[in-house]
Amino acid sequence: MLNGLHRIIRLTLCLLAVMLPLQIYSNCLIAAEEKQAESIEQVLETAHEHQQHGRYAEAREVYAQAKQQLADSKQKNADHQWQLLRGLIQIDVETGQTKSALDRLNEGLKQLPDHPDLHALAAKLYYETGDYPSADKHVTKAIAFNPDQPLAHLIQAQLLTDSGKIDEANEAYRWFVRYYNRAQPEDAETLLVIAEGATQYARWNSVSQIFNFVINTVCPDALKADPLAWRASYLSGSILQEKYNRPQAADEFTAALKTNSQAAIVYTALARSAIEVHDFDKSIELINRALKINPQSIEALLLQCDLHLINGQYLKALVSAENAAALNNRAQTVLARKAACYLLQDGVPDTETLTLLFDTSAAPDQSKTTKADSSRFVKLVTTLLKENPKPGYFLYELGQLMEMKRQFAFAEFAYLKTKTLMPQLSGPKTSLGMLYMQMGKTALAQQTLNDAFKADPYHVRVSNMRKVLGVLDSYGAIVTDHFVIRYDSKADFILGRYMADYLEEIYPEMVKQFGYKPPGKTQFEIYHNAKGLAAHQWFSARMIGLPWIQTIGASTGAVVALTSPTAMKEPYNWAAVLKHELVHVFTLQQTKYKIPHWFTEALAVRSEGKARPQRFNQLLVERVPQGEIYSLDELDSVFVRPKSSDNWNFAYCQSLLCADFMVEEFGTDALKKLLTAYQNQHSTPNAIQESFQIDQNEFEKRYHRYLEKLTATLKGYRPPSPLSFRELQKQHEQNPNNLNIAGQYAYRLLRYRKKQEARKLAHTVLSEQPQQAQAALTIAHLELLSEDLEAAQAVLQPALESDSPDVEVLELAGKILLKQEKFSDAIKVYETGHLKYPYQTEWLQGLAIIYQHEDNPKKLEATLLKLVHLDPADSTSLKLLMKRYLDQKKWEQALHWGQEALYVDVLDPETHQQLAEAALKQNRPELAIRELKMVLHLDDKNEAVRFLLTKTLLDTGNKQEATTELDRLLEQNPNHVQARALKQKL
Repeated sequence: MLNGLHRIIRLTLCLLAVMLPLQIYSNCLIAAEEKQAESIEQVLETAHEHQQHGRYAEAREVYAQAKQQLADSKQKNADHQWQLLRGLIQIDVETGQTKSALDRLNEGLKQLPDHPDLHALAAKLYYETGDYPSADKHVTKAIAFNPDQPLAHLIQAQLLTDSGKIDEANEAYRWFVRYYNRAQPEDAETLLVIAEGATQYARWNSVSQIFNFVINTVCPDALKADPLAWRASYLSGSILQEKYNRPQAADEFTAALKTNSQAAIVYTALARSAIEVHDFDKSIELINRALKINPQSIEALLLQCDLHLINGQYLKALVSAENAAALNNRAQTVLARKAACYLLQDGVPDTETLTLLFDTSAAPDQSKTTKADSSRFVKLVTTLLKENPKPGYFLYELGQLMEMKRQFAFAEFAYLKTKTLMPQLSGPKTSLGMLYMQMGKTALAQQTLNDAFKADPYHVRVSNMRKVLGVLDSYGAIVTDHFVIRYDSKADFILGRYMADYLEEIYPEMVKQFGYKPPGKTQFEIYHNAKGLAAHQWFSARMIGLPWIQTIGASTGAVVALTSPTAMKEPYNWAAVLKHELVHVFTLQQTKYKIPHWFTEALAVRSEGKARPQRFNQLLVERVPQGEIYSLDELDSVFVRPKSSDNWNFAYCQSLLCADFMVEEFGTDALKKLLTAYQNQHSTPNAIQESFQIDQNEFEKRYHRYLEKLTATLKGYRPPSPLSFRELQKQHEQNPNNLNIAGQYAYRLLRYRKKQEARKLAHTVLSEQPQQAQAALTIAHLELLSEDLEAAQAVLQPALESDSPDVEVLELAGKILLKQEKFSDAIKVYETGHLKYPYQTEWLQGLAIIYQHEDNPKKLEATLLKLVHLDPADSTSLKLLMKRYLDQKKWEQALHWGQEALYVDVLDPETHQQLAEAALKQNRPELAIRELKMVLHLDDKNEAVRFLLTKTLLDTGNKQEATTELDRLLEQNPNHVQARALKQKL
């Protein structure tokens, strides 16, 4: 019995021993499941953080971990599944794996068939791939499951827009404003979708305060809700970029990249900004970076297409457009690029044809059909109109692209048609106003830009252009037979009149040269300082709506604008600039803008008739022997996106010399033949073949041989040392006995302000090789620091006596000798320099000074003539020439050079007075009267000139005007003896 009891107790204890671990295990399982439920949220949060930081590989790994945990979990959580799916799909989309994203989407829809957010995401994906029916189906499902699903409403609005249901789309965008006010959502994702929809509503309905609200409230609230929501910064930056507020836009884009350095869309946005400021190399770098992250970024591909269009590479542009179309063949932005490529390759229809093509008044069942021989553009538009009778965005984008290629008539049609189809868009109003400024239609521009400003008061370019119009309104106008000159009537009273006379003087010559007369009057606008801004800022704002442009003059082909020379610190020959820009007016209009950039620049530079600039020759010597010659196809892109000022100069140099080559190779009418071919709308290969009966490849071979032959004749030029400071230092350390390297290194040390080291090394070199140029220059410059001219000259003398003196030695020695007034010694230096470097003006300037002091008029005259040929902006030499011819009583030559001097300095009263005197000697009283009046305009106290004007007026029978001038003179000086005597005679 006892033993049995013991057995029972033992059994009970055993059972308890077994049951206790089971209970503990059961409790552990419950705790483990609770811990797992917590950890899945942590895992998803970690994956989200990786994703938002652009660490896509890490995010995928963590999402895979989450997926496994969800698979192992007995409790299925739809929200967790949704977060997992959304994260993976977004990573796929952001890295260009659209197929994978769609596969995940379809798999997810099987798991969560009733999830509104997943259907909304499906709608977005299908919309972005051009599958509009599927997108519409999922929009309907998402809204059925959740009537307030924001993303579904956004895609619905976009679908309505792309089907031409603009009024319904507008109401769909309005939903976002109402929903925000009603629901006051706080999560970042919803806020950003609302911001996107509300911003579109603001654009369409000119509710500018919404832009402020989105940038200053909605996006910051999204970042408060989720500090990693980089898209909030991107959205703010995009709105600011749209308004041309680049500095603040850049700050927002930088903030976005600080969170996510792999955000392809941000790099694309920055590339767009780079294009706008013509930093094309930067834009290419950014586009390539975006495409490396996301090879299927449509935005990046479209920008790539735009760059090719800018460069005139239409075949490459079409490839980029087709690549984008392979991803979405229904997006209006994509179709616009394809259409632009077709138009620029196949030709642009006239306005009447376009009007018929875009006539959407017919009933849908009477829609147009295309013929088999219809152009690619017509087929594309016809197909588009069947799906969307109001393709406003297509036309707007296409208009901008064609305006960029100066197809102004097409762009005007596109903007006007867009205004008709989608009047709520502010962009076409802005672009149309800017276009009218390009076309010189300032009255239309004023009205259009005012409307655009009301619609979008935050647009920087619109604001700037309206300010330009305000300045233009205050300007005077000189109207001639063929021109309208707009100018600051106070600051440029004289300049405006001389410009008008000059343009009318050269107009017949231009008509004869080009065999063409521009229709209507060409408008020239001369911008001066005004309202606290510099003249160049106004000129820049006039041309691009922004405050900086590289040149001082520019032509749109319809209007010419330039910075007033009277407002510039450095003078320039304004007559040469006017002629240059007028050539552009002729050639661009004559060829309907078909002429390539390099050829219109070649004709314009050649028309100036001046010597080839020194910098051109130097670049020829540096580049041609190395085979660094641009092809004709490359030249246009260099003008548009030069990597350096040297590249830009060499593009001008090559263009000019190509024109010279054609004349030498094919005869004096070669340029006219090629221009006619472009006028007949031929491409460059066809134009060359038709004009010269050779293909472009053979043409360029001959042209390159011409450049090589020309370069071989250039004397004294040599490429700069390719060695850097570090390379010189290394070579000197390796071979200290090489005196040439040592001398160069010493001179470079001096430039780096290492004076003692430079002096020591240079003395060492000169002790063994007194003629070493760089060592001599080093010591000479050091002696000049203490103003010891004699010592400096003495150390240079051996280098001067070498068989081929260094150019810098000649320059420095010449300056020292001139300062010492040792003209007999200086003349040898300057004559040697001029003989060796005939295109450098400094030798001629030195010789002119010497010949003046030595009273050698014959040599002085010859030197001055060479100088003004090389530098038409050298007003000092021009005035000296005029004076010399006046002294020689060569009145015709004096008049000529006096006029040339005014082309550089029109406000010099002495030149005007001397011109008047020469005119009187030539018996040209009308010219003399004009010049005397100009002197008085500049100096109304000049009694001698006013008396001379009075007498000249009397001599020409202008008694009333003469009396007026005489009375003014006597009012100034009642005791003027000659004036009083003349008054008594009248």
